Amino acid sequence: MSALAETLRSLAHVFGEQGLRWYVFGAQAVVVRGAPRATQDVDVTVFVEPEGRRAMVSALIDAGLRHRFPDIAEQLIDAGAVLAVTHPSGMDIDLVFAGTGLERLAMERATTEALAGVPVPVVQATELVVMKVLAGRGKDLDDVQSLLVGGEVDLDEARDLLGQLEAALGQSDLLPRLEQCLRDA
Repeated sequence: MSALAETLRSLAHVFGEQGLRWYVFGAQAVVVRGAPRATQDVDVTVFVEPEGRRAMVSALIDAGLRHRFPDIAEQLIDAGAVLAVTHPSGMDIDLVFAGTGLERLAMERATTEALAGVPVPVVQATELVVMKVLAGRGKDLDDVQSLLVGGEVDLDEARDLLGQLEAALGQSDLLPRLEQCLRDA
């Protein structure tokens, strides 16, 4: 079994035991949505109340995962920041504690897909494009272009979501980023 499959099975087991909703996003989701991408980690978002975070992290530790930054792990958990852990297979996981808005919408629309042969919830292409535009790094924008070529992205909805994010964040660069990706694709 591949490191990715082992990692996803462990996550699915722990989150299932805890009754938590979650989904895969990031490069692994890009691969599922039809755009080849090399990556050595897994990005997941999990919906867990602040008072349940420690129990969830304990269950992950019991399953063999370990903190990549143990000296600041408690602060990351308390702050609800991205928690960096590693599976015994060597696969790194960036675990995002879900908030509201885009993450909730992505959870509602996520579909179960086979990733490395393991059925897991995966973010849809439209929300993934919005997340990638928001991140704005070069590799993220390359992913946006690949996803746009795939044809699964609802451009009107992506534009609407990015417009809402621009208003909420006081930014004006998200829609132009998307349009540039469209031109480049």
